[in-house]
Amino acid sequence: MEQGSGIKGRRKERIRSLLDDQREAAPLPLYTLEEDVPSFKEWGRQRDGREPGYEPDPEVLWKQSRRGWMDEGGDGGRPRFTAGLIRRTVASVLVFGAVWGIFLAREPWAVKAQAFITDALSNDMDFAAAQVWYETHFNGAPSFIPIFGEDEVPAEKVSTAHTLSAPLEGSIMRSFADTLYGVEIMPQSDSSGNVTVKSVDTGRVLSVSKEAQGGIRIVIRHTGSLTAEYGHLSGTRLSADDWVESGDTVGWMQETESEAPLLFFAVMKDKTYIDPAEVVSFD
Repeated sequence: MEQGSGIKGRRKERIRSLLDDQREAAPLPLYTLEEDVPSFKEWGRQRDGREPGYEPDPEVLWKQSRRGWMDEGGDGGRPRFTAGLIRRTVASVLVFGAVWGIFLAREPWAVKAQAFITDALSNDMDFAAAQVWYETHFNGAPSFIPIFGEDEVPAEKVSTAHTLSAPLEGSIMRSFADTLYGVEIMPQSDSSGNVTVKSVDTGRVLSVSKEAQGGIRIVIRHTGSLTAEYGHLSGTRLSADDWVESGDTVGWMQETESEAPLLFFAVMKDKTYIDPAEVVSFD
């Protein structure tokens, strides 16, 4: 029994020594696992279930904020176009009614308000001051406004000599100095039958009327603030508001055995009669 006990004791001592040798030879672990260490989601979790340590997705936050800008108070985060349109319409009607009431009133305060509203609606916006403000605060004008940043080119008036064509080929029998109203033109001697009278420039027919002597007078508004009168005509196919081009037929004069036809021609500029020879070449 003593021998068996000694063998068993020596065996235990041998096993203990082998285990000690393995512990000394084994590498140390990089970390130790503890059963009580909480997971990532459990770490920092509050008692109410919220996770303050978790950072939300920025895109989700932006979409939520954008929905708040676009919503018009609809249910479920959906914009309600009809509700917004109704509110804007009501606001517009109220503003219009207020302005209309101000212009109907005759009180001193209403007169001042009328003057302010009229001035605000009739005067142009001072874009130069706005451009200076933008350049001061933002170091440059905004590119999305085309009027900012453009160099203003002063307008130059270009005037060219515009000579009108003669209404017919002939000679001036009575000059502008004699009448201070117009000239009378006799057609060429080789003309026979009806004499065609042509428009001196593009224009619109203002009136077609009968003269006291029985002839027809046509008044045409031409370009360059010129108005021409064609008188002593025998006939015409034009009527008021017709348009004519330079060289189109205005009317005709019929030659008789007793007398040669004379065309009365007058030119008015800025409501003042001028010498037709200054704007029409009769050569």
